[in-house]
Amino acid sequence: MKSFKDLKKEINNLTGDILLIGDLDLTNFPLTNKNKFADIYYLNENDNTFEDEDIETKNIASNIQLKELHKYFKDGIDNIYCNYNEIKSYMPSFFRESLRITKKKIYLILKNKNDFKKIEKKYKRYNLECNLYSFDECNLVIIESNDIIVNPLKEFYYYTLDNIEKAYNYISDNL
Repeated sequence: MKSFKDLKKEINNLTGDILLIGDLDLTNFPLTNKNKFADIYYLNENDNTFEDEDIETKNIASNIQLKELHKYFKDGIDNIYCNYNEIKSYMPSFFRESLRITKKKIYLILKNKNDFKKIEKKYKRYNLECNLYSFDECNLVIIESNDIIVNPLKEFYYYTLDNIEKAYNYISDNL
C-alpha cells in the first residue's frame, strides 16, 4: 500500500500528455512539475477554463463530448486525471474512451469509497489492475492501462451492456 506522500510524488512525476476532466481540487494532488508535461488538456462541461495560474492548459472545444474523445486524441494521451463524481452519468462512454486513448494510467478521484467496486468490475473485464487508495482528504483509484489494445467487438459488447444496465437502473429508480 502506497502512502499519501508516495502517491503525491508519483503524480508530481507524471510525464507526457495529461487530460484533466471535471472540476478538480488539486490541493491534495497538485501537479507541480508541469515542465515534464508535453501538453495538459482540460475538459469541463461548465466553462472549460482551469483556475490555477501555475498550470497552463490547452482547453478543449466546449462542444466535445466524452464519447468523441478518441476523435480528438487520435495519437492517444498518456494519463487521465479525473473527478469521478462529475462523469458518473457518462461512465459507459468514459470506460470505452479511456481505454481507447490512454497509454499509461488513469487516475480517478472518488468521494464515495463504494463506487470503487463498480469501477473495478468494469476495468477487470479487460484484465487491468485497479488500486484504491483511501485518505482523509479523498479516495484515489489508479488504473494501469499501459497501451491496452481492445478488440472492437468486445468493446461494443461491453458498451452496449453498460448502456442497458444504465437504462435499467434509470427505469427502476423512477418507478
